[in-house]
Amino acid sequence: MCWTTVGRTDQAEQLVSELISRKLAACVQIDAPIISHYQWQGQLHRDEEIRLTIKTSRDVATTLMQTLRELHPYDQPQIVMVQSTHVDAGYAAWVRESTV
Repeated sequence: MCWTTVGRTDQAEQLVSELISRKLAACVQIDAPIISHYQWQGQLHRDEEIRLTIKTSRDVATTLMQTLRELHPYDQPQIVMVQSTHVDAGYAAWVRESTV
C-alpha cells in the first residue's frame, strides 16, 4: 500500500491513469479534499490536497516509487509505502495478478 498527495484532481487522475496503465497499481482510491498542515521552506502551510491510496504488490513497489518521483508535480512528494500483513488471500492474488 502506498500513499501520496497532489494539489488538484487533474493531477490525481493523470497519476492514476499512468500507474494503472503501467501495471504498477491494481487499484487507486482518490480521497478529496483533505487538509494538510505542514512546514515547507521555513513557512507554515495549510493546503487542500487530494490523497491517493495505491494498492500494489511487493514485486513492483520500487518501480512504483521511482515512477511517482518522476511523474509527481511536487518538488518533494509524500510517498509512503507500507507492507500489509493481513490481506484477504483472494484480494492479494488479484493485486499481484494486476501488477505483473
